[in-house]
Formats: sequence, C-alpha cells, structure tokens
Amino acid sequence: MNPEKTVRKISSHWYVWLFPVFAVLISAWLLVQYLTGLGPKIEISFDDGSRIEAEKTRLSYRGVEIGSVTDVKLSEDQKKVIVHARLKKDAKKFAEEGAKYWIVTPKVSIQGITGLETLIEGPYIAAQPGDGGEKTEFQGKQESETDDPLEDTVAYRLETANAESINPGDNVSFRGMNVGTVTKVTLSKTAQTLHVQINLQSKYARLVRTNTQFWRKVGVQAKLGLFKSELKINSLETLLHGGIEMFTPDPAGEIAKYNHKFPLHSSAPKDWQKWNPSLEK
Repeated sequence: MNPEKTVRKISSHWYVWLFPVFAVLISAWLLVQYLTGLGPKIEISFDDGSRIEAEKTRLSYRGVEIGSVTDVKLSEDQKKVIVHARLKKDAKKFAEEGAKYWIVTPKVSIQGITGLETLIEGPYIAAQPGDGGEKTEFQGKQESETDDPLEDTVAYRLETANAESINPGDNVSFRGMNVGTVTKVTLSKTAQTLHVQINLQSKYARLVRTNTQFWRKVGVQAKLGLFKSELKINSLETLLHGGIEMFTPDPAGEIAKYNHKFPLHSSAPKDWQKWNPSLEK
C-alpha cells in the first residue's frame, strides 16, 4: 500500500468531520441557552392532584405562563400530592415567602361560571407573587381563588341615590360576561347618596375607561306600545340577584385609575347597543 496515497485520501475528506463538530457545538449552545433561561424549582403540596400532569399543566399569573409542572408524586405519608414545578427565569418573585398557589378548575354557581378555559386545556395552577425571602416549598389550595377574594382585582366606586337591588356579591358584567363583583355598599358621609364599591379582575381593568357607563341590570324589561310591545326576561341570576352592567361609548376615554368614581344609573343609556369602541391597552 502506498502511504502517500493513504494520507492524501484521508486529508481530502477532513471536512466530513466538521459536521459532527458543528452539531456538538450547536447542541452545547442550545443547552446553555436552555439552562440560563430556567428559573428556580419549587414544590407545591395539594390535598388532591386530579388532572395535574407533568410537562403539561402550566403555572399562570394574570393569564401569563410563569412556569410548568415537571413531576407529580405522593408525599411519603400518602396524604398529600407533591407537585414539582420549574419557574421561568423572570418569575423569581413566585419563589418567595408569601407566594400563593391554587388550582383553577371549572366552577358553576348561581353567580356564574368560571374557569371555562380549563375544559379544553385542563386545569392550571394560578399564582400570586411573594414579597419575602427565598422559599421553594408551598402549601397550595384546591379552590380557584386566593384566601382574599379581592386579590388581583382593581376597585372602583359607583355613586347612586338608591341602591335598590344592588348587594355585595352581585355580578358586574360586560357584554353579558362576568368581569367583577360588588364588594361593598355604604352610605356617604352626608347620607345623601350611596357608594357602591366594585372589584374587577385585573385582566379586565382595561375595559373601564373614564367615560364608561354603569347601570343596574333589571330582571324583566317591558316596553308597551299601542301597536308593538316587547318583553325581555334576563337570566335567572339577574332575576334573583340583579347586578350591574357596564359599557363604554365611542370614542373610549383613558383607562380609569384605581378607585375612580362613576355615577350608577338606574337604567341603560339610550342606544348603548350601538356602541362598539376598541378597548385595547
């Protein structure tokens, strides 16, 4: 065998080795990117872990994914379900003292239906950020709400001369969808008017503009005329509890600030069904 021919053959195919080298380098780079983008690991214990799945169930805050479940197992005494999760790098506040976690599932009550999105995607774990020292183990809740039902909401004040049919717990709706709740009804200092506090979920705060109109929902609406009469019966919830409807005329004003005060009207504004403003952030 001619040695020069062998050397020439090997050297003429040296570039073949570049492909696996490049593959290794790219894989290493992707691995570094992945690892540097990871946030802290946490453990959340629940009384029940039905439909919580590893690599599928997400952790969410205000509709934004902040992490995902990596493993689900029973505690050593078999009394708890331990959920292991990995947070995203920018979600470190959720691995601090005071952070809260709870499971969101569909919930039907006389006040409405919540968590409908979980019928398709499955349940998810909602969260509230902490504000203390570093912490990685948490006790979660089964209810789709925090200890304080007013957390993650924005409060506004409505003023009316008569709060007939308006009570704490009544729904505040937009286009027929429940977006908040009446939380308090009090007399003004002069006792000349009533103040109605409403709390809207933070994700719906953009719907409340400085010119938004609020009015009482009526269970039965009747328009009687000589040649034409109309009778409209609203939902069972409205018949039993009443509530408040809100909508914004064209053009929409600025997004209202926390605790902004609005008048509460006794009936819907004229031609409000024709309003259709854009309410983007």
